[in-house]
Amino acid sequence: MRITAIHETTVPIASAMRNASIAFDAMTASALAIETDCRIDGDPVVGYAFDSIGRYGKGALLRERFLPRLLAADAASLQDASGLIDPTRAAQVCMQNEKAGGHGERPGAIALIEAALWDARAKAMGQALWRVLASDEGSTARTPTIATYGSCGHFRPGESLDGLKAEVNRALEAGFRLVKIKVGGVLPDDLHRIEAALAVTGAGCLAVDVNGVLEGSSGEAWLRAASALPIAFVEEPSSALDYAGLAALREASRVPVATGENLFSLDDTRNLMRHGGLRAGSDLIQVDPLLAYGVAEYRRILAFAESQGWHRGQFWPHAGHLYAAQLVAGFGLGSAEAAPDASLAWGGYWDDCPVVDGRITLPELPGVGFEGKRNLLAALQWWRSR
Repeated sequence: MRITAIHETTVPIASAMRNASIAFDAMTASALAIETDCRIDGDPVVGYAFDSIGRYGKGALLRERFLPRLLAADAASLQDASGLIDPTRAAQVCMQNEKAGGHGERPGAIALIEAALWDARAKAMGQALWRVLASDEGSTARTPTIATYGSCGHFRPGESLDGLKAEVNRALEAGFRLVKIKVGGVLPDDLHRIEAALAVTGAGCLAVDVNGVLEGSSGEAWLRAASALPIAFVEEPSSALDYAGLAALREASRVPVATGENLFSLDDTRNLMRHGGLRAGSDLIQVDPLLAYGVAEYRRILAFAESQGWHRGQFWPHAGHLYAAQLVAGFGLGSAEAAPDASLAWGGYWDDCPVVDGRITLPELPGVGFEGKRNLLAALQWWRSR
């Protein structure tokens, strides 16, 4: 199995919404397609990958460093004993002469390459990606049915609390039982926002995302007030790398804390678990494999976490969409995140995959199954019309 061509593009995500720290009006993402010489029913196997939303596209890194290294590599150096491309070996080739540490945006570029190659490998094997991952771990206990939650409730120009309630209600109508909304870290406005959403979801079925803006005594006061309400968890209360600050804020929260979406390596996650004051029995880790070097690094993160008493059910990867859902099933993780609006290329799940009572059953499509979501596949196959 050899790589014959690679296609990469930047996709505009422009949307008139924001969270507490960023706006999405100029947001972008990367789409990647890797063609191979492997054929099934006469058609070449193509591995696809699509970015997580919220960190911008990785085009410059891909074009200037990582894709040229991959294309220049000897084909045999990328293959395993069966002759299939090994995504882990390919990622190692891409990382040649990269200095350790200071991970930045680099992990997202590597993870995209690795993800596309996992899609291609699983397709060549004729299996859904989650089955390939579970088999690699020697697990026969995994199932394709997983928990999911709806992420919505961004700030939009001119939107009232009634508009927020309507959006949350649409998520419930789409089958989600846990819904997450954005808040701004400002009292009492956030309390009104939370109470409005709770009136729709009911107690314990709402999570709130502060996007890292809380700090110090004012942040502690915010957490004491907000977590007195019947919410499921508070996401990302502090700046991503302020572990001591997070530890202090965690003490003020009466509900679980979820964080880690802006940590992109084992190094950072290890520091989070050592110094962030999180509780292995209740809190959630949201490291995103599509932003954190990919499957091989995520396996190392899980191994370290388990050695520290964490359970895989406490891992709820941020975004990642269809790819993340495959990893949740393959690794036996706690829940997958999705934007409830399936009309968005990065929203909902596969076209014939309804959310039922807060759960989905992954389709038996080879690879990640991008071919089963038509609006996303159109973005991934842009290169076919050139």
